[in-house]
Amino acid sequence: MTERTTRSSTAYPPPQPTPVDLASVARAPVAGEPIAGARPGWANRRKTGRRGGFTLLEVLIATAVTLLMMLSLSQIFKVIGESMQRGRAVLELNNRLRSVTHRIRTDLRNLTAIPRPPADPGAGEGYFKYFDGSRTDFTTLRIWQDSLASRPDAPDPSRIGDVDDILMGTVRAGDTWFTGKVPLFVLEGRVPTSQADLETQVTIASQYAEVVMFVQPLVASSQAGDQRNRSNPERNPGYLVLDQSFFQDDDRDSIPDAYRLHYRTLLIRPDLNLPSGLLPGNASVNPPLFVAHPNFASLSGPPEALPSPLCDMAEVHTNCDLSVRRVFDRSSGGFADFVAANSLADLASPANRFAHVQVHVPGTSSTTMPLLALGPQPSFNNLFLQDPIGDLGQAGRFRVGSGFLHPAFCLQRDRVGEDILATDILAFDVKVFDPSVPILPYLAPGSTVFGNAGSGDQALSPSDPGYHRALSQLPVGTGDYVDLGWGRKTLLAAGGSVPPSANLWGQFSGLSFTNRQARGWTRSFTDSIYKSGTVLTQSNNGLLLVHQPCYDTWSSHYEGDGILQSERRLRDGVVRINGFGSLYPGGLSNDLPFVIPAYRRDAVDAGTDGIDNIGNIIVDPTDRSAPGVDDASEMETSAPFPVPLRGIKVTVRMEDPGTRQIHQMSVVEEFVTN
Repeated sequence: MTERTTRSSTAYPPPQPTPVDLASVARAPVAGEPIAGARPGWANRRKTGRRGGFTLLEVLIATAVTLLMMLSLSQIFKVIGESMQRGRAVLELNNRLRSVTHRIRTDLRNLTAIPRPPADPGAGEGYFKYFDGSRTDFTTLRIWQDSLASRPDAPDPSRIGDVDDILMGTVRAGDTWFTGKVPLFVLEGRVPTSQADLETQVTIASQYAEVVMFVQPLVASSQAGDQRNRSNPERNPGYLVLDQSFFQDDDRDSIPDAYRLHYRTLLIRPDLNLPSGLLPGNASVNPPLFVAHPNFASLSGPPEALPSPLCDMAEVHTNCDLSVRRVFDRSSGGFADFVAANSLADLASPANRFAHVQVHVPGTSSTTMPLLALGPQPSFNNLFLQDPIGDLGQAGRFRVGSGFLHPAFCLQRDRVGEDILATDILAFDVKVFDPSVPILPYLAPGSTVFGNAGSGDQALSPSDPGYHRALSQLPVGTGDYVDLGWGRKTLLAAGGSVPPSANLWGQFSGLSFTNRQARGWTRSFTDSIYKSGTVLTQSNNGLLLVHQPCYDTWSSHYEGDGILQSERRLRDGVVRINGFGSLYPGGLSNDLPFVIPAYRRDAVDAGTDGIDNIGNIIVDPTDRSAPGVDDASEMETSAPFPVPLRGIKVTVRMEDPGTRQIHQMSVVEEFVTN
């Protein structure tokens, strides 16, 4: 019998049949039609096998747009950066300019001397002097314009203006005293015994100082030729005579790229002298710190040696920040020349001032009157319209014409750069106010009457380009700040040919109508300029041996010094009559037969001797304006411009070399109330 085994199980409801969509059964799906219950695009992706995204063209376009945006942003950042850099440069440039002009303004306001020559040395007022070089603020522009015909690609140097002026005088410090360095033995009042004594410097102060501001061209960082092949990272001109191969000229236009403004402060401390009036010196010390170089005539040697007698005091001024003068003692028959510290009274005499010399006049036993020790005319100055200055001495070594102050008077060796007030100078232009200078009209094209509104007419002064072309016009006014000796500069700008009616006369023109009528243009300087000795010409041809136009408070001591200052035959201009051909001291000698006028051979200091030395020329004794006892015509010397100075204007132009930004500021100081 078969046994059946049964297993118990859980009971579930029977499965229900799935509804069938007869429509879907009835037809097959159409290609591309989505299947029911599937996600959109599923069938398409399944069919093609590709995922969704950007096409290559879209990616390329997006990349190009991104790059353009990044380029635009970089340009924006670049413009913003350059703008910020220019802004910082302008701020820094303005700060530098304000610092320089503040120094100039402070010194002009604190001058110890009243600019009203001649000064009385007994008053102890010191001095004020301003030298105006041959260049003007528009000289470079005019030369460049004239050269365009031969060289159309010539660079425009018009950014460079008048840079060869010199400003100097005695200044009162005020609250903050002047400071400077001197060797320790000077302060201790003892004679130096070794070279180490010269190198031990201490700092001292003074309420008064002799201040000198002058410009030097920027020297190249390396120099070559004439034993000067050496590196010069400090750009120090040293004792080198500047010429075209030694200044910085990156644009190769034969004009220095920039200049440096030097500021020498020489303390006035006569209390440092010994009872004899001399500073302690020792001729056995080499170099002789307080001994003027005795062998003037044979100075020669390598470039680092003193190049000429113009620089006989350069070593003293480098080692000692004192205002000093030469003292001569040749009673023993030898040379024993020392220096002494100046007082304000001593500095009234031009011979006692910084960088002043008296140069031997060749072929005579005379020397010039005290002149600035200007270096030889740099070769690049040949590009500028200027006077044809002749040589006064041997082989051009003594030229004292229209150069810059001799570079030997910059601080040397380990003190290089201590006297630099500002760099990147493009102009240091000093002008004086001349109330009599004619202001000439320039009529614009189409204008017939000067001054019509909107006509474009301009009023020109000698400081403006084109003034020499308007000399035939009648003046429309008078008075302006002008270069000293503007009459001759205008004459030279006109090529020496001016209308007969040209008015080149004024307080500071430097020319005399009377001398022009009697001697011609080449010898037309005023009598006062000739008497100052700042101009010396040959009478037969008018060749300029010396031309240093300057305003100087001068000194009346020449009229009582017991030394003859006079003109010599065949020369126009006062010189000092000496007994031998050295540079400085001496007595009367065989020069006397050549002295003019004849009465000066027997009358030294005729202007103060109480005698009417030229009374025989008086025609009308009742004429009060006629010469009389000790009148001005009997004076041996005169200030170059013997008129009070009403005002002075100093313009400084500087450049930022990184951004080529150029700014300038001016200082105007009036002396009317003085």
